[in-house]
Amino acid sequence: MKEYQDLIGKIIIAAAIVIAGALVAQAVMGAGQEIASHLSNLGTLVRDGLLQAGAAS
Repeated sequence: MKEYQDLIGKIIIAAAIVIAGALVAQAVMGAGQEIASHLSNLGTLVRDGLLQAGAAS
């Protein structure tokens, strides 16, 4: 295999790794925002008395 073919292959792999890392980072940040949003909604329910923490059903 020619040296330039090897170099092109390595560049393609490096680009794929960078793109995959960016996608994973966005997914993790999105999941964190969803968790924070749901915890905020849960806190509002507890504050308003619609949900009692530690109460047995």
